[in-house]
Amino acid sequence: MIPESVYSKYSQAMFDIAQSDNSLDTVLADMKTVRTVMRENENLRKFLGNPLVTAKAKKETLEKIFASSVSSIVCRFLYVMVDRRREAAITEAVENFIDLARAAQNIEVAKIRVIKPLTAEEETALVKKLETMTGKKIEPMYYTDPSILGGVVIQIGDQVIDGSLKRQIRNMEHALLQGSVANEVTD
Repeated sequence: MIPESVYSKYSQAMFDIAQSDNSLDTVLADMKTVRTVMRENENLRKFLGNPLVTAKAKKETLEKIFASSVSSIVCRFLYVMVDRRREAAITEAVENFIDLARAAQNIEVAKIRVIKPLTAEEETALVKKLETMTGKKIEPMYYTDPSILGGVVIQIGDQVIDGSLKRQIRNMEHALLQGSVANEVTD
């Protein structure tokens, strides 16, 4: 685990630049692109973390991967991290930037577990309901989880809304067991 102090100043500097340029939405979208590529490509992470690879080679690789898909400011952010030998912290810095941008835009992430993917209409209705409930913009992240048996489990920050069939069955079992224990005591 990389200490927050190693990457937070880069995230904060990038956030400040994006806010002052009124480009927060664009930079946020670009940083999400970088995050996705970094998460999905272990070889890239290993390459960037290899101390035997030169900074020039790392920056050239990053340019080939990102120059056509993200803004030049985001590419420069990545190059600065390589120049300062902080390439091992790129993923954390990008994630921290995304958190800063979400907070500034009053966006809350909702981790939503479902048994099967929702339709577009169901997703829209659910997000609207969550936005009304929280008073914030919701960025949904969907996960398929057959173990919930049905329904939905939503986590927003520390709050969990468990509307799963699995929980309902567990509650019913508990109620039935409590009822049988109460009946035994009165018999």
